[in-house]
Amino acid sequence: MKTRRDFLKALPLAAISLGHPNLSSASSFNLSEKFVVTIQATGGWDVTCFCDPKENQKGEEEITRWSRNKTTQQTGNIKYAPFARNEHFFKKHAEKMLVINGVDCQTNSHLAGSIVSWSGRTSAGLPSITALNSAVNGPGLPLSYISFGGFSRTERVTRATLLSPYIDQIKPLLVSNLTDQGPIVNADLWSLIQDVNISDARDYLAQEKLIGGNVRLGRAYLESFLGTEEIRAFANQLPSPGEGGFSKDELLKQQALFAVKAFQSGLSVSADLDAMSNFDSHDNNDTEQENSLSMLTEGIDYLWDAAEEAGIADRLFVVVGSDFSRTPFYNSAEGKDHWPYGSYMIMEKGARFTNRVIGGTDERQFGLKVDPSTLELSNFGSRILPNHVHSAMRSYLGLDRSELVTSFALNNSEEFNFFS
Repeated sequence: MKTRRDFLKALPLAAISLGHPNLSSASSFNLSEKFVVTIQATGGWDVTCFCDPKENQKGEEEITRWSRNKTTQQTGNIKYAPFARNEHFFKKHAEKMLVINGVDCQTNSHLAGSIVSWSGRTSAGLPSITALNSAVNGPGLPLSYISFGGFSRTERVTRATLLSPYIDQIKPLLVSNLTDQGPIVNADLWSLIQDVNISDARDYLAQEKLIGGNVRLGRAYLESFLGTEEIRAFANQLPSPGEGGFSKDELLKQQALFAVKAFQSGLSVSADLDAMSNFDSHDNNDTEQENSLSMLTEGIDYLWDAAEEAGIADRLFVVVGSDFSRTPFYNSAEGKDHWPYGSYMIMEKGARFTNRVIGGTDERQFGLKVDPSTLELSNFGSRILPNHVHSAMRSYLGLDRSELVTSFALNNSEEFNFFS
């Protein structure tokens, strides 16, 4: 006959905080460190319609439809294409922007493009910049590295928490003994369940012959019960199922809200946000890019507004990019195909390196060379590669002071200090 203790041990406790190995072992980190966010426009954005504007040239094939009757716009030192309702975005955020144009991704493959854009090397084996930030600056945090999709390789330096963009569905998973219909069991029984599991975990850890892996699992299981209030406090800031006020296509905004709340709560230092739009516009390029770029800029704008409201905007370091770009000319389906020369947009509030454009492409969208020492265009310079950008980010964020990070060498032949 089963005892009540056996019965309680067998109860299904359906919550992330009980199954996630480190969900309540939050540890402090240096408050001067940055929250690193990547926003991945997966599929290949058309930068000639965004931050590397191109106008049609007489005698050449048409490179952009928007330039039939419009001209390149500029706010501060940032030039942009008047496309996809983006004037408000650039005017509002130019002071936070560093645009790096003419970056040679060295590939037309989506897989290789994603790898090189977010790790700095075309072949697999390097973690993302967000994973490195997590490993160095928040290794013990419950949700140290959040990923909503895209490239999120960790190479085992940290653990990525993979999430759905529908954040109203996440709250019941974060809070033990809760569903969208209310508590599973009453408060007294839940307290008893917690006491029993804490006691069992401590008894387990007291065994003398446990191997290291089992010790870690036992501790994680114990911590999942000891730290539930911290997770509950965070979860209570999230919308409940059916709430939140987001439209069905505002997935980037939902991801941004979750990341900001996790940063504000001290649970995370890194997040990968997935723009979740059709940037791979082999057909109807302008229609697809207009829709996708509009949602992208609205999502980035929301991220900064949410960060300001949360009081953490001065600690955000945001990297916006894609696999590569689109071809300079249209195909027979009014689309554009894969093109290796693309851009990064790096954003930070109050930084010395912003309101600036580095690099560029010519009228036919081929990457121009840049002098690594002056960052000016030069025929005697080098083409900017993603590894140059990643090396500079590692240095600026202080990650290159960690042996863990330097073990993932980028092997650059030259360095570009984009953040001087």
